[in-house]
Amino acid sequence: RPLFQSLQTLADDNASFFQATGTEIGRRFAAAFAALREHGRRLEPALRHFARLYHRFDLDEATPGNGYRSLVQTARCCLAHAVHKS
Repeated sequence: RPLFQSLQTLADDNASFFQATGTEIGRRFAAAFAALREHGRRLEPALRHFARLYHRFDLDEATPGNGYRSLVQTARCCLAHAVHKS
């Protein structure tokens, strides 16, 4: 949850900042940050759902790995990178 909250806050701040420039490039950046905020908002419930279920699909108790777990981990890495770049 904190990662998504950070993304939402940073995307809002950056969208507001770039929108205030009044330039075409500023409007493009503002639109990009608004899209990033929206994607994060929609992605959070899906990742939360997968995170509750992915342990069911592990190979066995000693091998905590499967495609769902990898998908969640990859999405979290991408979110962390987006937060860092924002």
